[in-house]
This record gives sequence, structure tokens and C-alpha cells, in this order.
Amino acid sequence: MRNMITRIFSFSGLVLLIFLLAGTASAEDIRGNLFAAADNAVKAANEARAHILAPDNYSKATAYYKSAEDKLSRKKSLEGINSDLEKAVKHLRAAVAATRVAEVSLASEIQARNDAESAEAEKYAAEEWQEAEELFAEAARRLEGGNINSAKRKGADANGKYRAAELAAIKNNYLAEARRLIELADKQKVKKLAPKTLEQARSLLADAEKKLNSNRYDTDEARSLARQAKYQAKHALYLNEVLQGVKDKELSLEDFALSAEKPLERVGSALDMVVEFDSGLDKPTKELVASIERLRKDSFELSERRDEIMALESELRLLEQKLGTQSNRMKQQEEIRRKFVQTEAMFDSEEASVYRQGNNVVIRMVGLNFDSGKSVISSQYFVTLRKVIDAMRIFPNSEVTIEGHTDSFGGDASNLVLSQKRADAVLTYLQANMNDLQNQKITAVGFGESRPVANNETAEGRKRNRRIDLLIKPIL
Repeated sequence: MRNMITRIFSFSGLVLLIFLLAGTASAEDIRGNLFAAADNAVKAANEARAHILAPDNYSKATAYYKSAEDKLSRKKSLEGINSDLEKAVKHLRAAVAATRVAEVSLASEIQARNDAESAEAEKYAAEEWQEAEELFAEAARRLEGGNINSAKRKGADANGKYRAAELAAIKNNYLAEARRLIELADKQKVKKLAPKTLEQARSLLADAEKKLNSNRYDTDEARSLARQAKYQAKHALYLNEVLQGVKDKELSLEDFALSAEKPLERVGSALDMVVEFDSGLDKPTKELVASIERLRKDSFELSERRDEIMALESELRLLEQKLGTQSNRMKQQEEIRRKFVQTEAMFDSEEASVYRQGNNVVIRMVGLNFDSGKSVISSQYFVTLRKVIDAMRIFPNSEVTIEGHTDSFGGDASNLVLSQKRADAVLTYLQANMNDLQNQKITAVGFGESRPVANNETAEGRKRNRRIDLLIKPIL
């Protein structure tokens, strides 16, 4: 009997059998145990681009995989499901092995395909792209079948088609669009107000065409020139529109100069710097560049430290596995890390920033703003607050603190009261919309202007300081 079971069930099947006999298996348990090896094989095959480089084996594997899923959904025998999955894994592994051969034997064809893909040939030269894809797939199939010489001949045909598709895509996408934009600029008489930029677009377009015509198989420079031509043509049209407003007195010269300073002001605010233009643009530009360079250096050093920490954590996990145990502490840390990533993905940058403070999670609602001196929540922020409630559901066993903060304008006492009112307003909204989390401990605290996160000397910095932070403390 034992030998019979061994033949019928793989290891995953035995695990599933145990679950079934115990009466505790869920649909996820069943599928997870049965398909674990096949799912790993699919992941490895996709990473190797086996669907492109080994289409025959990949197609057969897909058919067996779908058959196993179908049998599982119809509650067929484990023997049949496991048989299909084993065949799927076999073909997936063969596909991965075939990709390694293809990467050598069809290297130039793969490069041609990558170049055509970069030029968006599938979109801008669809017919040529499809022909090339069919030829390449056939070359890959012949290579899988061991017919190397035939595969190389078919691959050479695919190479030519990919290069033709790339060339057509570059012409249809960049050159044609740049040409259209230049013609539009001529109709709008852009030459009067932005002659240098428009002429630069013409020159780049001519250079791109020349490069393409002189060497159709070396398209990198031509593609770059064509892209720049398209950009400069659009740039000329934009300059014409702005300068026409100045010419027509819709925008004064002073307004135009001030508008040119605004982008640097915004960059400065993001870097928490006061940017001043009383000496022109050069000085603040140099200061901003220096600040960015410091951040880049800090980021690099932080990345190095993060890699070291991850390596140490990996070594610790391996050590614990060797000892046959894994501490609850490590499991809790892994769970918090997973939940943090899940929470961070819920918000876009305009809604909230999510940070970790040890085991705690901070949701800084940068997109939730109050009118000056007010504590009423506008309905436009309800979507963000509903996401906050969803985030709290990710950490059901936790203590939550809603922190209210203000900028430095106004008296200390009045700001403290205002920040408390705003925190209370958020608390009231959350409690009214989270009946399933009534047992969660939530408090609201106002800190006034005492905990700034940005420079109060700038309008953008003050806006960032007028904030609501949600501090989630998981109970370990």
C-alpha cells in the first residue's frame, strides 16, 4: 500500500492528503500544495523569457498546467492532476534549458528583437513586427528540435525583419511625428518667436534621416536624434505659445520672469530649502544641485547599509533554520515588513507617505489639507481616509494615534487647540466608518507647531507641516 501511495502522490499530494484527512484544507491550501513546484517552474521560465525563446516546450507546459487547473476545478483525482503538473514542470525545465541555447545560437536575432521592441515596432510597424515574430518563433522551435543550422537560417530571416520593423517604427514614430510637429510650427509661424529652437528641431530631424539612410543597421544614434527632434519641435510650439502671451500683453515681462522662478521654488521646497532670486538664478541653482548631490551620496550610503542589513538578516535566518527553530520575534518582524509593503502600495504620492519607525508604521496624509484656521474635513479627502481605514485593517492588533500638527504661523496655544480639533475630526470620521474595528484602541493628540517636518519659512514647507499623521503601533 505504501508503494502504491508513493507512486500516486507527489510530496505535495501527500501533504494535501493529510490536510484532507484532518478536514482542515482550504481551497488555497489545496492549490498551493499541489501547484507549488509548477508555479516555481513557471516563474523561472517567465524570467528566462521561455515563451519567446522556447515556444514549443512552453506551449506544451501551458497546456498541461491548464489541464491540471481544469481537473482541480472539476475535483478530479489527484493522480491525474499530479501527472499533468509533472509533465508541465518537465516541459518548463526543458524550456529554460532551451533558452540558454537560444541565447547563444540566436544572440544577434535576440538583440535585433530587443532593438525593434525599444523602437515600439509592435505599435508603429505592426505588420513587419508580426512577420519577424513568426520567423523568430519558428527559428526557436527548430532550435528546440535540435536542428541548429535550419534554426540559424530562419533566425537570419527574422533578424532582417526585425531590423526592417525597427527602421519603420523609428520613421513612423519619431521622424513622422517630428515632421508633423515642424509643419504645425510653420503654420503657427513659430519661427518669429522661437526661431532657434525650431531650427534645432529641423537640424536634428535632418541628421536623423541622414543617419538612417547611411546605415540602416546602426539605428541607436538615429533613434536618439529623432527623439530629440520630436522634443525640440514640441518645445518650440510651447515657447511660441508662452511668448505670444507676452507679446499680446496677456503676460507681462515681470510675470514671465517670475514664472521661470516657480519651478526652482518648488524644487527648493521639496528639499526643504529657502530659495531666493535677488541675485538671479545661478546661485539658487548651484545650491539646489549641491543639495541633490548630498542626497544622492546619502542615498548611496543608505543603500549600502541596507544591503548589509539584509545580508545579516539572511545569515540569521539560515542559522536559525540550521538550528531547527525560528524565533517568534523573527516571524513577527517578517509579518510587519510584509504588511508595511502592503500598506505603502495602497497610497499614491499625492495622498500619503508611509514610513517605518522600528516596528511602528506612520501614514503621513500629505494630501489631506484643512482651510486656514479650520478643522472641518472636506469631502474630497474621504477617499484617502477610507484607504486609511483599510490600512488599519491590515494591523488589527495595534494601538493607533492620530496626530494633529500645524505650521508655525499663529500663537502656540491657538495652534495646539487647532491641531487637537483637526485630530479629533479625523478620529470622528474613522470611528463613524469602521464598525469592524471598534475594539481597536485609537486616540487623537494635537501637537500644535512643536513637531515640524519641513521649513516654516516657505509656503510649501508650511503646507507640509499642516498635517495629520497616523501612527500605528502593532502589539507584538
